[in-house]
Amino acid sequence: MADYDLTDILEEKGQTLQFYQTFAGIDVSFKAFLTQYSESFACNWSAESIYGRPDPIQSFNGTSRSLTLAWKVPAFSQEDAESNLIKTSTLARMLYPEYTSVDNSNTISKAPLIKLKFANLIYDASRGPGGDVRTSGLLGVIKSYSWAPAIEEGFFDPGNQLFPKLITLSIGFDVLHQHSLGWEKQQAVPLSDERRDRIGVERASAIDERRASNAKTASPVWGPDANLFPWSVAVSRANTRIAIDNTVGSTNEQVAAAAVNNVTGMENNNE
Repeated sequence: MADYDLTDILEEKGQTLQFYQTFAGIDVSFKAFLTQYSESFACNWSAESIYGRPDPIQSFNGTSRSLTLAWKVPAFSQEDAESNLIKTSTLARMLYPEYTSVDNSNTISKAPLIKLKFANLIYDASRGPGGDVRTSGLLGVIKSYSWAPAIEEGFFDPGNQLFPKLITLSIGFDVLHQHSLGWEKQQAVPLSDERRDRIGVERASAIDERRASNAKTASPVWGPDANLFPWSVAVSRANTRIAIDNTVGSTNEQVAAAAVNNVTGMENNNE
């Protein structure tokens, strides 16, 4: 038998599921033997029926995002199996709150918020995927956690102890974004006083009016975080490239900024 774990290549390539408990400062990671990964978005509306009106009035309350993950945790050896049992138990402990003793009774002082990171697919888009789970993890709450040993795969059984050779885990995760989301209506940027003096009041006023008109009729653009969902970056780039030239090779932020500049005149030159 080989003296190394052949699955370590997943860790070497950064393909790990990483969890971080915010108030306790502890983290745990698993090699990403994913069996399920899905994201869902729920648009929350309140419907109010009005007498004489065939359709109710819909009031928008917000959009929530949730993830579902399932993965396998195999053991290459008994040592691996013991480590896996500790790690899965650690993840379970991370779901409990912090208590403070007040007048001989325990009171919850901090809720168990979790940060989650998986390669370039799950991370805090306002921070980027380059950091670790503590700095770049996606904040949220684990709403459900399922732990199940694969009985058919057997156990390592030293003495009177049992260590599963394979464990199946699954979680439901509700995202708590740490930045604003949504589309923004852009505002025109007036010419600088220096340029206004250089080209004259009449021409400057005409330029300002044109910029204001363009901004008013332009479609809104995605907010400060154009890369909220990593798998939508290519689509965002394709859409913004319609409005500008010579953007091939630019970063996503530069592409988005150029699209805004094209409409509002924020580049402040060459009108």
